[in-house]
Amino acid sequence: MRWCGGVSDEEDRQANRQRFGQTMTRGTQIPLPMRREDLATWENWLSRSATEALERWVGTAPEEKRSAYVWGSAGMGKSHVLQACCDRGGNDARYLPLHDLLNYPPEHVLAGVEEAGLIAIDDIDAIESESHWHEPLFNLFNQSQERGGCLIVAAACAPQRLSRLLPDLRSRLGSLPVFHLPAFSEDHIAALLGLRAQAAGLQLSDEVGRYCALRLARDPRAVLGFIEQLDHLSLAQSRAITIPFVRESGLLLPPVAR
Repeated sequence: MRWCGGVSDEEDRQANRQRFGQTMTRGTQIPLPMRREDLATWENWLSRSATEALERWVGTAPEEKRSAYVWGSAGMGKSHVLQACCDRGGNDARYLPLHDLLNYPPEHVLAGVEEAGLIAIDDIDAIESESHWHEPLFNLFNQSQERGGCLIVAAACAPQRLSRLLPDLRSRLGSLPVFHLPAFSEDHIAALLGLRAQAAGLQLSDEVGRYCALRLARDPRAVLGFIEQLDHLSLAQSRAITIPFVRESGLLLPPVAR
């Protein structure tokens, strides 16, 4: 898998921890920031009824797969979806986190990207007011489609809400299948706690998971931070993760009426 805004080689894929890298453009080496979420693979994706249509799209054969547009509020899993698609796409995939790339010339960032079989464009809403990005992205869209590539785009809003975007580009985005990632419920947070705890090698009972879910924000990022802190604290104190231990940790707020 190659990352535009940071190139990830096979060693980086296996480590799944490196946060920054370099991307090579035609004749130029430019150090670009790369934002990557740990464990952003389909093996660590929490399936929900509201995401079944998206998961079916992901599961279609590459030669049958069309491009797609994914939107939802911050922390709902958009970057996870794009990065997991790139992870599965291997070296024929490119990931562009536009929010991190705004200070770089689009002609350098996008050079050669159209040749990829899968192009994942994250945070396209970040360039709404950056008009110099509009036409290069419009051209990239057309070039990718002409080559039969798959393009998956993510934003915080539906395509028709991107009112400041180049109209032709907005029209292209609106023509794609659109998938919405809704907010997480308390049950989803409990399930995600179990999934992340298992990935971290932690023993977290369903009872403890429900106790924590009641006191955590319904934001997957809060779950990630909480599991990491809990892991460190459990190791430091050599204690099993129980409700008394979690309560004494001070990592959770009192339960809030939903």
